Amino acid sequence: MNISKFANDILDKLLVEVSRDENMTKIEKRLVEPLLYYTFNRLYPYLMITSVIFILTFLLALLILLLLIKQIKTVNI
Repeated sequence: MNISKFANDILDKLLVEVSRDENMTKIEKRLVEPLLYYTFNRLYPYLMITSVIFILTFLLALLILLLLIKQIKTVNI
């Protein structure tokens, strides 16, 4: 029982310290921002490739649709 009370006290003190504004800014500047920057830099090429493939697929589908419409018009004439 003593150990769980001790652990709860330490956890409460830790949460109070982390929630202070100056500590939050330190955590944000030294941990969160570099982590997000690194992650975005690692994922950026994959996001670009995915976007290009999506756009090319959309353009191909649009081209096929236009060709089908043109073919239907020529058959009906």
